Amino acid sequence: MSVIAIKYDRGNRRNLGYETVLITNGKETHFFRSGNFVKDWYDCIKYYTTTLNETDLHLSHSSSVDHFIIDGAPYDSAYLIVDEKNKGELFYGENYCNKGIEFFVPKNTRPTWNELKNY
Repeated sequence: MSVIAIKYDRGNRRNLGYETVLITNGKETHFFRSGNFVKDWYDCIKYYTTTLNETDLHLSHSSSVDHFIIDGAPYDSAYLIVDEKNKGELFYGENYCNKGIEFFVPKNTRPTWNELKNY
């Protein structure tokens, strides 16, 4: 099993002090710390799907992910759903949370999958 976590400074709601997204499989940990949370989360998911997915079939996230959002991070969830023709599309809203891979986008934006990949 692989677990994603977010390291940030919880002391200030105006500036959460985002530091890094990390993923661990119990043997090794990889850090994504470009300073851009959206990019780091994307790169972490990409790393999991291209590197760890074959050996660690289950992906979870630590409570730090929920806390980061609840503490006021300015991001919304977007869910990637891939159709039978292998075409990906982002969907927004709670109705999709168990149907796709979760990504994060800047709050109050709705980029397409292609726009997010180029973010």
